[in-house]
Amino acid sequence: MAVSTETVLQKMKQELAEAQQSSADQATMKKHIANIQLLCELLMEEEPSSSEKQTSRDITAKEMKAMMGNKSVRKGTEPEHTINHEGANGESIFDF
Repeated sequence: MAVSTETVLQKMKQELAEAQQSSADQATMKKHIANIQLLCELLMEEEPSSSEKQTSRDITAKEMKAMMGNKSVRKGTEPEHTINHEGANGESIFDF
């Protein structure tokens, strides 16, 4: 069951008023502020913005090239080059 944004905002206002009334008691005030924080997080997670809805499948080849730099974009698990193991370990110190 989804809670409307207006309901959450009203609850936040109520918690804020209670926090202001109990400003003399730090523990109670912090409890109400923590409730407000929880409600804020609830609203932030509820509806992701349009930029967050973009999936990895929506990335164009041009965007991928911009992110990867000069490296070629290849699909699959083939290595980009073969390593000659007879004389050295390879390009990386982690190639054994």
